[in-house]
Amino acid sequence: MSFEKNLLERIASYIPGYVGYKEKEVRRETDALVRRHVASILSAAAAQLTLSPTEARAVAANPEARFLWDSVKAALDKVAQKIDKAQHGYSGFFDLAKVDESVLEEVYRHDLALVETAKRVAEAASSLKALRPLSQEWLDALRQILAQLQSLDSAVDERSRILDAIKTPPQPQWESGGRKRGLLDRLLGRG
Repeated sequence: MSFEKNLLERIASYIPGYVGYKEKEVRRETDALVRRHVASILSAAAAQLTLSPTEARAVAANPEARFLWDSVKAALDKVAQKIDKAQHGYSGFFDLAKVDESVLEEVYRHDLALVETAKRVAEAASSLKALRPLSQEWLDALRQILAQLQSLDSAVDERSRILDAIKTPPQPQWESGGRKRGLLDRLLGRG
């Protein structure tokens, strides 16, 4: 429980108002809060990715640099849109009265990973301004940002899979003979 509390405190240090998913009534709001926060971090990172007209012409003239620059900008936009425009709420997860603590801990870990990875992307985008475009350091920084964005994209997909899996009901327990015995069958001693 203290580990879960530590996770909640770490996430709340990044996202004011984050209360977790234990209370059924606030799950949708918490999910939206996390997604809006990560999307705003990524939007701020995208705003950092600017070039002067002279730098833009130089990047456009270099195929490798142009490819990396365009790839980073496209990946940043893709991930920001994916998380921001995701369907609000996963009905099964948000409708469950009680969710297993270990599952909640996994969701909390993914929330924290999303926020921290988005912060690293924003920091890397900000530090890119200090580098000279077309230099090897600048190209390496673009590759690093692209790798972080791909990791973030995978984390968004994984979080969706986790929340979707929560809403999937457990398989029924079939008794011998291939027929499921209900409460009435058991009470009346039927087969």
